[in-house]
Amino acid sequence: MQITFITPGTRGDVQPAALVAAELHRRGHRVVLATADDLVPMGRALSLDTVPLGVDIRAFLRSDDGSEFLRTGGTRAYLTGIAAFKQRIAPTFFPAVIAASSGADVIVGNHLTLEEVRHIAGVARIPVVALVHSPRRSNRFFPAFSVSTARLPGAVNLVTHRIAARRDRIANAEYLGDFRRALGLTRRPEDRGEFPPPDLEVQAYSSLLVPELRDWSPIRPLTGFPRATAHDHARWGDAGVDGRLEEWLAAGEPPVFFGFGSMPVRDPAAMTALVDRVCEELGVRGLIGAGWSDFGDREDSERVRVVGPVDHAAVLPRCVVAVHHGGAGTTAEAVAAGIPSVVCAVSFDQPFWGQRLEDRGLGTWMPFAQLTGARLVEAIRPLLGPDARRRARSFRTSLAAEDGTRGAADAIEAVGAPARRGR
Repeated sequence: MQITFITPGTRGDVQPAALVAAELHRRGHRVVLATADDLVPMGRALSLDTVPLGVDIRAFLRSDDGSEFLRTGGTRAYLTGIAAFKQRIAPTFFPAVIAASSGADVIVGNHLTLEEVRHIAGVARIPVVALVHSPRRSNRFFPAFSVSTARLPGAVNLVTHRIAARRDRIANAEYLGDFRRALGLTRRPEDRGEFPPPDLEVQAYSSLLVPELRDWSPIRPLTGFPRATAHDHARWGDAGVDGRLEEWLAAGEPPVFFGFGSMPVRDPAAMTALVDRVCEELGVRGLIGAGWSDFGDREDSERVRVVGPVDHAAVLPRCVVAVHHGGAGTTAEAVAAGIPSVVCAVSFDQPFWGQRLEDRGLGTWMPFAQLTGARLVEAIRPLLGPDARRRARSFRTSLAAEDGTRGAADAIEAVGAPARRGR
């Protein structure tokens, strides 16, 4: 069976797809991973047939539109910016997506490509799967992220999802019309039921953090977080705990980890100064994971050290608290390490994950735009105590029973088998 993943995005979007794709490849399926140009090496390191889509989300986040979005976390800035970005890349993106999908028995998309893969699957009459890292479909428990982060009544939550769907349709109408033309279709559907929704929507996150949706729907299984092994990280070239870092870690108490992953920090020098002040006031050490940000050649001190992209699974268990942006992947690594978190959320589903951690007693959260030294000290201080650390370690034990990579692969394999037999 050929399974094609059309999954661009940041590393947090691509890494889970690559892990699930690699698991399906190990089971003997032919797997194609089509992804962001800068993350093609990630798939190839896992021995996957990996092709570039002519898109680089990092470039968008560093653009004027992306920078404005990161500064404000505003939905309007994001929708405007991403729509313009997609229109710019369409001449190369459309043929790349269509070519990558050729010969597929099952096609898998993420939240960035669900409409494209749904149309391709409809034309080819093959199953389509969504692989998502947070609940994006209408439900009574949580609002649409792009509309609200508040706790709302169930009926209002449903309304927010209708609002979000309408906004998306309006923002992407021209782009989707162009894509339909590239597939040989009319710009607008002649039949509202032209192509059905996905056959399967894999919820690649843990029901332990989102118990409200444990029994959501048979086509929306919560399969757990796909997590990389130490061998995966080594193949990607992620730094574990090398000799110099080991020496620094062993020289004092476990540090607080500060890292914002794929969300570029606009002023690394100011962020470093803030971390210095926070750590000094709390009497703790700090380890800054640079992620996609350029922190330059800052000289490390006994109190604060800066490292490049790291293997969170190796580093976070050596820390006492994690301060991060709240992406699903980093959230998963923090809870798997058994340490509490302070989520400084930019947007997307990050406030959602921050609130889930807060609800489980595993941390707290704040908007990144409101981040100050005083607020960070106030947020970190209670998490240094024994109660917060005990809860985090207990949760780690429960989470260890999940295998999110295997669970997602099982679900995708099952949805593809009937279609394959019918060919």
